[in-house]
Amino acid sequence: MELLATIAGTLYIAKYRDDNITRYFVYFLWLTVFVEFVFGWLPTLIYYMNTFSFLKGTFLEKNYWVYNIYFIISFYVYINYFKWNIKSIFFKKILTVLSAFYLISSFLNLIFSNFYFSSYSSYTFILGTVLFLFSIALFYFEMLKSDEVLNFHKSIPFYISIASLLFHVSVTPLSIYSKYFRMSKSPDFVEIYEIIFNSANIFMYTCYTFGFLICLKRNKFYS
Repeated sequence: MELLATIAGTLYIAKYRDDNITRYFVYFLWLTVFVEFVFGWLPTLIYYMNTFSFLKGTFLEKNYWVYNIYFIISFYVYINYFKWNIKSIFFKKILTVLSAFYLISSFLNLIFSNFYFSSYSSYTFILGTVLFLFSIALFYFEMLKSDEVLNFHKSIPFYISIASLLFHVSVTPLSIYSKYFRMSKSPDFVEIYEIIFNSANIFMYTCYTFGFLICLKRNKFYS
């Protein structure tokens, strides 16, 4: 579903080359596909395939380290995506300061922590989610005060906001507590986590795909 959404987004930006905001977001989707395909599968290949067995016992055996960086980039991109879709200069300045603080403080948290290679950062998820929700709230507030609310269903940011909002609200609480649970100790939690995470992923990227395809048929782009 990630790949389908990314391909649909690529078709959209190929047709509407002036929509630079969406273009940057599609680049981020390609980064997501790369991380998932390469580093998402790497621990499995190391564990099951003899070809990669020499990597056992190294930091590559787990992928917490790369996802800790990816999650910071992800939240930063989402916060700035909605900032770029806001017209208010005041709101833009607020989100610029907050996103810069988030980026710097999150990396410092990883540098001075002892969980970088062993678990996900709760700080990254908690602060990232709060700022992400705040950016969406500002985006909706401005949209509701303008005539754009009449054409919300034609807007790429609308589909991205709804899908990403539901995804992060449902997944973030589980991600924060996941480091306290392991398959050997809490198989029920792991099973529930996988069901919710996979369902949220499918829903989000399906919404992205439909959003790109729906807006692709329009005669002009809506930023």
